[in-house]
Amino acid sequence: MMNIKSKLKYMWLAVGVFAMSLMIFLWFGYDSQNLQNTILVLNASMLILSLPCSLFAIPIVALANHYLEINPVSTEGIYLNTLFLFILGLMQWFWVVRVWSPTEPQLQMLDLLAGESK
Repeated sequence: MMNIKSKLKYMWLAVGVFAMSLMIFLWFGYDSQNLQNTILVLNASMLILSLPCSLFAIPIVALANHYLEINPVSTEGIYLNTLFLFILGLMQWFWVVRVWSPTEPQLQMLDLLAGESK
């Protein structure tokens, strides 16, 4: 039976790949409000599934809105949101989680008196 961390990882991966694939439709000009709303819902799901690392996307989106005047719900904002959430989620689930809670022990115990390693 898979643990909850593994299930969240695969759920995030499915949502993230689906959001990135829908962005391809947006990139090639299929610009509809339903598609944008769907990607925004997937972005919210990616944000929730990759907490706490996804919280770093909030200041990035706020700064892009303030300095670059990119509205988070516009087409450009959707590109920015999806890309940053995907990168942050990849970092969390495939790099940081190995450091936080590794499956194998960090150090190998040596029993030098008995001549065995544990």
